[in-house]
Amino acid sequence: MSSKTTIRPPDVRAVRRRVSLADRVALRLGMSLIIWSRRTHHVRPSVDFETRRRLERERQQRETDWLVQDAAMRLWR
Repeated sequence: MSSKTTIRPPDVRAVRRRVSLADRVALRLGMSLIIWSRRTHHVRPSVDFETRRRLERERQQRETDWLVQDAAMRLWR
């Protein structure tokens, strides 16, 4: 019986290597630092009224720029 697919023998089992102590310590330390950094910044800083208005103006300006650029690209096509 012929087939277009080839039948491969099963892969040879990979040799299990032990992870070094230094690698395990580095992984544990890295994970601890990531968890600590995310846990300590749970309170957002308060933003005063002027800063909020400035951020809102900047956001509206960006949106206007995107709309103008989109309209220009549509006209260009």
